[in-house]
Amino acid sequence: MEHDLELTVSALKDGVTDLGLEGGLIEVRRWEERLAASEAPALIEIGAGLAELRGEMESDQPDVAVVSRLLLDLGERVLAAAEDQPDGDFRSRLRELGNLLVREGHVLPKDPTPDL
Repeated sequence: MEHDLELTVSALKDGVTDLGLEGGLIEVRRWEERLAASEAPALIEIGAGLAELRGEMESDQPDVAVVSRLLLDLGERVLAAAEDQPDGDFRSRLRELGNLLVREGHVLPKDPTPDL
């Protein structure tokens, strides 16, 4: 899972608009698959948030404001999950991912016309 975190963090560093819709969907689907077997409540919640994000991204016209809200929510959930982890690289990567998601939720254009 730590390798997957590295890949996602790396993909998000340049922002979701650089990642694009297809790249974002690849990341979301990969994480949904990874978290599907989890029994940890925090990870189940993150998986549900990912499903909601995927649904919006797969719609005919994704609403950027909704995507922004979902990224903020996912970022907060990831940050909360990071706090439950012992100190170390995994916790640090989770924090980094959570902060990137929150950042992207704040900087994503709120105008519904730009492409993701």
